[in-house]
Amino acid sequence: MILTLVILVLLSACSSGNTSKNSNKSIEPIIDATQFSKINSAHLVEIMGEPEKIEDYEWSVPKTNKSIVGKLYIYEKNKFEFVLFDDIVTRLNVYSGQYWGYDDSTINFEEKDDIFPLFGIEHNNQIKKVEDTNYALRFSPVSDKIDDVWIQEIKDKTFGIAKFTYDSTYF
Repeated sequence: MILTLVILVLLSACSSGNTSKNSNKSIEPIIDATQFSKINSAHLVEIMGEPEKIEDYEWSVPKTNKSIVGKLYIYEKNKFEFVLFDDIVTRLNVYSGQYWGYDDSTINFEEKDDIFPLFGIEHNNQIKKVEDTNYALRFSPVSDKIDDVWIQEIKDKTFGIAKFTYDSTYF
């Protein structure tokens, strides 16, 4: 009994010493991007409410050059833009106010590792950084629910656009 207690205490101490450098930070998520992975429009409206605007979205699929028409569901003056094909959310775009000019807000980060918690994402072990310039940062694959994360318009620890692709078939 005592030996079991000692082992449990040691295991607990070892696991608590194995924390990431971000575990002491408190990062308030902008939105939980994972929850929108491949949901239909009815579920999207349950989560986000009625959109401010729904627009047709004409798109040419890069891999096939096939022209398709989807829908854009727009929220909060275009802060959140959901791309739906066949009534399924395939991508979420998040824009800063400065990017679209609806206000002076920016999306800030201290380190590149902060980007995932900003959007409620826990990436898997297969994540790969596929682009890292002074202007853009891209990861693919990211998790079981998110194929691709693409951060653009990076400047002075802020960025203008975050794109979360749930189904790469269309992109």
